[in-house]
Amino acid sequence: MNYLDVLFHPTLVMATILYAIMSISFEIAYQQFLNKIAAVSGSYWIAKNIGTPFFHILLLIAFIYMSYPVLYGLESHNNTGERILPTLTQLLNTRSGQSMQMINTLFIVSVLLPLIPVFNRFLALILPLQAMAGSAVLYGWLSQATEINYSIFPGYKIIAMIIFFSFIAELLAKSIATLLGENLNTKYHSHDMEKVVYKSSLLVFQVPILLIYTLQLTVNG
Repeated sequence: MNYLDVLFHPTLVMATILYAIMSISFEIAYQQFLNKIAAVSGSYWIAKNIGTPFFHILLLIAFIYMSYPVLYGLESHNNTGERILPTLTQLLNTRSGQSMQMINTLFIVSVLLPLIPVFNRFLALILPLQAMAGSAVLYGWLSQATEINYSIFPGYKIIAMIIFFSFIAELLAKSIATLLGENLNTKYHSHDMEKVVYKSSLLVFQVPILLIYTLQLTVNG
């Protein structure tokens, strides 16, 4: 499947819709929670700097699982309806603690990247890199089960495209947040909706950016 086939595939569309709903719901609820504990500095710091990335990771893993194997441009069945790839459950059951391994990997990425000066200023760069790491882990499990060769490094051209579109996503998310934030604050008697719209938009914008990477895994394989 090519890029557009994957982007508009029913499996990916449904996964993206559910991901968007979960992301928006989380951002609204968690922002309200942060406001309630803002006076307790220690708890607020932990919730914001550890809790936020942790729940973003869970949302991201849910999306990757829901969109398997279409995320990689692969079909689970051939033209005759015969299954040609293992199910997600089969992949997760090949060894114990598979999902925890992915959580640990993505959490390390989320903790280390903000320590790098360039990344700590641009959330839009951290999110796609987390998504790439998670999708690479799942594809690694698939390659072990099917003996498919692959490379997690897509080449400098693809990396440059991901960085470029990540900055575009950052600008779009800020523009959307500016346009909608004030109106939503007035409607819902809040002052945090701009942050909610910004973060939610970035989370959703990860999907088309992630496809640039995941479709290269099969090409390089």
